[in-house]
Amino acid sequence: MTLTDTLDEAILLEEEISSCYDFLSKITQDGAAGDLKKLAREEKSHVNVLATGKNYVLRMPDLFGKETVSGAEIHEGIKSTSRIRKNLENKKLSVQQALQKLSALERKFEQIHMNTAVEFKDYSLKKLFEALARADAEHRQRLERLIAQL
Repeated sequence: MTLTDTLDEAILLEEEISSCYDFLSKITQDGAAGDLKKLAREEKSHVNVLATGKNYVLRMPDLFGKETVSGAEIHEGIKSTSRIRKNLENKKLSVQQALQKLSALERKFEQIHMNTAVEFKDYSLKKLFEALARADAEHRQRLERLIAQL
């Protein structure tokens, strides 16, 4: 899997996470709906960040070598997030359980983004992935606050 393929998969993951937060915002009965809508919008903005990174890689491919994130990790993240949304739709998961699972995914991808940032020699891409890692950490903290409120 090339770096651009990996970035395409990461974009799909961010879209799936956004979809999950959006669905949760529609079924939440309390004040958490607004926070969940905001998380969905922020995940959509991550799509734009990754697309920018992909464009950068496409313009200057010689600066980059092998992929830095396993395609298997991204595929598993996409499948896990899709499973969470489907289980919510089928009422096999409570909102609290879904939030706990999403928090764990945010933690996992926070670490992956940090590890990816370390691998890049290019300053701009390093900063891009560091920003994604910080956003994932913030999302995890917000999810933990929402879980505590339930």
